[in-house]
Amino acid sequence: GLIGIEVVITMRRDYLHTEPAMDLGGTFGPPDGVRLRFAVLGDSTAAGLGAGSPEFAYPTVLARMLAADGYRVELTVLGVSGARTADVLDAQVPRAEAAHPDLVFIGIGANDAIHLTSLDRVRHDMSRAIHILKSAGIEVVVGGAPDMRAAAFLEPLRSLAGWRGREVERAIGAAAAAEGAPVAPLRAEAGPYFATHPEDAYAADDFHPGAGGYKRWAEVIYPVLTAALAAR
Repeated sequence: GLIGIEVVITMRRDYLHTEPAMDLGGTFGPPDGVRLRFAVLGDSTAAGLGAGSPEFAYPTVLARMLAADGYRVELTVLGVSGARTADVLDAQVPRAEAAHPDLVFIGIGANDAIHLTSLDRVRHDMSRAIHILKSAGIEVVVGGAPDMRAAAFLEPLRSLAGWRGREVERAIGAAAAAEGAPVAPLRAEAGPYFATHPEDAYAADDFHPGAGGYKRWAEVIYPVLTAALAAR
């Protein structure tokens, strides 16, 4: 009964508006840098919701980090608010293939956790998405569901959401391991920052990351991206 009440309270909260979507993408880095076509797939976080400005969205932060390392980055962002793993497979992977990227990052899982997508479906859809991209010669890095113990949730719903997020994270990790794609440990390495610095990590709705949270995400993702590029 308590959890049911908390779910109702959570559903009635004011969350960030998803429209109009932020305009992300572009070219970063020196004109004579090594060309790198980089695509980011995923949900509202990939779309930059909560960042406040395109420059603080994690795809942009990652592109600028790659540019600082000498790459001429052509960034394409295909993330859509509300997306689940099925949406990545059905809608975003075909668009990514058409863009012919060298490197793809997939940040997904939060909506699968919240909407109780079956773990078998998560594993299947992620495995297919990664397989299709890698079969096209694209390097793929995956970010599993982040720490779902959002400040917007009351206890015990917060802990229940955290457990569900870990289950989805494991399903995504299993799919990635089976397809040979590295996983950026967002929950393990970025989660503690959200717990200790909520005023900086979260956006105004206490659910989506804010500029500080996305910066921390990028710091976790970036070493995994560069390792994948070095292994090409």
